[in-house]
Amino acid sequence: MYWNKFLAIPAVLLLIFASACNLPGGQVAPIATAPNATNPAAGVPVNTQVAQIVASTQAAETVIANNVAASLTAMPTNTPQFTFTPSLTPTLTFTLTPAIPMVSVSVNTNCRTGPGEPYAILGVFMVGQTAEVLGRGSLNDTWIIKLTPTGPTCWLTNMYATVTGNTAALPIVNPPPTPTPAGSFTVAYASTQTCSSGYGIKFQITNNGSQSWESNQVTATDANASATKTASYDTFPNYKSSDCTLLDSSLNLDPGETGTTSVFGFPGLPTGHHFTATIKVCSQNGLAGVCLEKTISFTP
Repeated sequence: MYWNKFLAIPAVLLLIFASACNLPGGQVAPIATAPNATNPAAGVPVNTQVAQIVASTQAAETVIANNVAASLTAMPTNTPQFTFTPSLTPTLTFTLTPAIPMVSVSVNTNCRTGPGEPYAILGVFMVGQTAEVLGRGSLNDTWIIKLTPTGPTCWLTNMYATVTGNTAALPIVNPPPTPTPAGSFTVAYASTQTCSSGYGIKFQITNNGSQSWESNQVTATDANASATKTASYDTFPNYKSSDCTLLDSSLNLDPGETGTTSVFGFPGLPTGHHFTATIKVCSQNGLAGVCLEKTISFTP
């Protein structure tokens, strides 16, 4: 009897395996266990439990992915921040060119109505003074300046001048016509001359004008002797008083120079006689050009 029971167990197992082999599609029948307190899933087929686990895992992965995406969205964008550090460059120094050209001089300089000595002096431009430059002379040797802020416009030689500022736009100015020199002279009785054939009168002439004198004429009258004598020269001779011989002569009298002239032929000693004399000076030889004359009275 015991062995019958023992042999029955293998028979039952064979029947189970045989029935399993006869399932459609060769599927394995789900194995179920009875539910209990410690295993609530007991009684649920294994393949169903696996599907539930897979679904639960997928749901957890979805939650994790969503949380990661939300965290990434909430994070600030990692924008690179650049800090600019300026490089040290040399400091540029600018020298401003004055818009208005100005002039100064190293020597006190005459400022004239034109470029050069024939023109009248309007004033003296002093060392330490500055003036506005208004133009440039066409010969490039003078500046036209405003002598004082309210003073006259005049021509200044560039010999001693220093100009600062932009002169490129200055007008080029032609000089005014050369003025006729203002001639002048003074004359005075100098001495009586004793000659072999009579007596002579010497006169001293000083050129105190701006015109040079090249020739002269003397006409003298001895009122006591009723004698008139005339002499003309293209020089200014200097005769010796004791014998009337020529010592020297000046070819002309430039401004500021002094020379002499004489007239001879008076028969008697002129001492104490009343004389009148007219002296003419001219800017050219032969008593030509600009001429001036003066008359004086004297008693030797």
